[in-house]
Amino acid sequence: MNKDEFMQGLGEALSGEVPQAVKRENLRYYEDYIRTELNKGRTEGEIMEELGSPRLIARTIIDTTPGAGEGAYEDYGGENRQSQSGSQSPGGSFRYYDLNKWYWKLLGLFAVIVVLAVVLMVVGGILSLVIPLLPAIGLVILVMWFVRGSSGPGRE
Repeated sequence: MNKDEFMQGLGEALSGEVPQAVKRENLRYYEDYIRTELNKGRTEGEIMEELGSPRLIARTIIDTTPGAGEGAYEDYGGENRQSQSGSQSPGGSFRYYDLNKWYWKLLGLFAVIVVLAVVLMVVGGILSLVIPLLPAIGLVILVMWFVRGSSGPGRE
């Protein structure tokens, strides 16, 4: 394996798995490392043997990058954007929240259950007030129907 194959393999393994900035930073780091080692007089083959598999290096980068490794980063016009929620921190860096984790799903389920419980309590409260009044409401409607029926238009 030569330098170009290594860099291409590393770039492909990181694509879509980490933010574009992390990918660029790591590619730049390995490019600089290889150049430095070549300047020291080492051969490209020695350096590539020392580094090992670009996919293994990429896996380590993905495993140590928060929110990475779940295919959430997609290329759009040369830039990666994340399809998950996040917030801009005051320092200017973007903090990612991985909403695909089990605890976020559990929290979402809990929120849905709480909302349903509140809705059912409100509906139950309204019905508990209206149900005892149904006979009286029915009687009023029946009386109004009879009164309108006997004094309707056309009757004199």
